[in-house]
Amino acid sequence: MITEQLIWFIDSRFYYQNISLDKIVLLANIHHKRIKIIIDASAQSTGRGYWHLFNDKEALSKELMATIDKKEKQLLKFFSMNAINVEVTINQSTNYLAKINDEVANNANSIIVIEDNIVAKRHPIFQHLNDINSPILLLNSRAWKHPINILAAIDPLHEYASTGRIDDSIISLMQSWSGALKAKWTIAHCYYVDSILTKYKNNVLTMHRDGLNSFEKKFRLSHGQCILLEGIPEDALASYIHQYSIDILMIGLVSRNKLEKLWVGSTTTALLNDPPCDMLLIKH
Repeated sequence: MITEQLIWFIDSRFYYQNISLDKIVLLANIHHKRIKIIIDASAQSTGRGYWHLFNDKEALSKELMATIDKKEKQLLKFFSMNAINVEVTINQSTNYLAKINDEVANNANSIIVIEDNIVAKRHPIFQHLNDINSPILLLNSRAWKHPINILAAIDPLHEYASTGRIDDSIISLMQSWSGALKAKWTIAHCYYVDSILTKYKNNVLTMHRDGLNSFEKKFRLSHGQCILLEGIPEDALASYIHQYSIDILMIGLVSRNKLEKLWVGSTTTALLNDPPCDMLLIKH
């Protein structure tokens, strides 16, 4: 089973994309569970804009809610036509994270689905992805191919994490998704040799190659299912994704303290600035 529960978080300020509907239908048909949809109206009523300039805020609120109601009816009709059970909730509270995490608490095997948008129009939730207590599937506007092509990014030397639990979760989800979706998949580990360490490049390469080989043995992966990419991780991954038309990148979302952020750049954060494909973000 791909997951136990899909929770689609929709920013009410924008219409959802038809491509996203197609992807969610595919996922829903695989796990055979009801979809929970949260249409969030908090950003629409409290975010940037001209709300404060209107005298009749009650009338404006009714107009906004009428637009949301229309979206809800369209979604219910669409999923009914596809024989998929859905439950829709309208959230007006600014504490949308509590709403999401309450739903996740009801089922530990949840996936939160969020549509990407240009940075200027992103929902505030993008600033709090680390506070969501489940994996997050970030969808872009490109359709999935057949078969779907998945890339899982790992860090077997654990340079930026205290344990290997995230890598274990990535591989577990990758195997589950690729099996259920009949997808192609590849596992990638990136390494970068700074110019100051150029004379030690062979040593660094050997260290990373040995780490990747040990990872293959640990998960009993066939030789060639794991690849080693050289370069700054976010650049190397993005280049590989474009070259091999990857549909979904599975990657860890690592929480860092303030001191670590000063010294260590986050590959995931860099990729989130301009996602090269759909991304499944995994915390643990």
